[in-house]
Amino acid sequence: MHNVLPTNHIFRNSHPGIAVFLVFCTAIGTALLNFLRQKSTFDFSFEFWIAPISIGIASWLINVILVYRSRYLSSNYLLGWSWWCLLVALTNSPITWREALLSVGASVWLAIAFELFDERKIGLRTRSNLGFFAAFLGILNLNLFSFVIPSVLAPSIEFKLRLRPILQIFIAWLLPVSLFFVFGLSSLDFLFSSMIKSYENIFFDLPSTGELIIFFWAIFAFFQTIRALMSAKKAKRRGLMLSWLGIAYTVLLSILIHDPISYVSLLAVFFGPHLVNLKDYISPKGLRYLLTPSLLLGALLEVIF
Repeated sequence: MHNVLPTNHIFRNSHPGIAVFLVFCTAIGTALLNFLRQKSTFDFSFEFWIAPISIGIASWLINVILVYRSRYLSSNYLLGWSWWCLLVALTNSPITWREALLSVGASVWLAIAFELFDERKIGLRTRSNLGFFAAFLGILNLNLFSFVIPSVLAPSIEFKLRLRPILQIFIAWLLPVSLFFVFGLSSLDFLFSSMIKSYENIFFDLPSTGELIIFFWAIFAFFQTIRALMSAKKAKRRGLMLSWLGIAYTVLLSILIHDPISYVSLLAVFFGPHLVNLKDYISPKGLRYLLTPSLLLGALLEVIF
């Protein structure tokens, strides 16, 4: 622990007033970037005003949800700030309330996944909650019905394959999904046609500036994860591996289904814990001060070019 960065970042402070400052900064930052990114300079619609408010609240809510459930993230507001920096770096269009909603949903899913290994919780209940919530995300956004894949893989992140937890999660996911289609809230034909249309249009876009910056930091995060697997506590090891599971799923999703809102919303949540971890342990130490500024620079470059 001697390599931990001293507490000199404002969002490392756990004072409740910092939560208000976090909401204010992310809301104002979102409003400014949306103003610069919108096609019509003076388009101040209702959605223009609701987006900063929802993003600001989401930055606080995501921080609270994941810090409380992770059992290894420090009790401060750095995670919420990191999530916002990742989000703005990954987008080159105005951010909406939809990104906030999906990001909060992904954080709840990740928080439930953290609890899979909590001996204080009832295992069957936690696994059922994970399956149910994965189904809810799919109903909320039809592109995310595949969220069942990382859900059933989550209990095996320690490379111990157990069939019973996988079946419990899958059944818990299948029940609400079946009811969703049986009662005609949507049709299987619509779902299959959407999937086929997405698969027919598979292609690889050139990465944006923000994506390249995040890929650069992901290299450091990968080696830091290997280090953590050998020396860190179980809660941290499991948390980082669950984040990688989410990252892998999100990258595949971005290739198969061209829905930028889903992609950036999920990736910002799943890479957030790694960004916080790098702020403490990346070497050389000077790079720790470049993490979030580089993401903000990437967002500005997207606006300029």
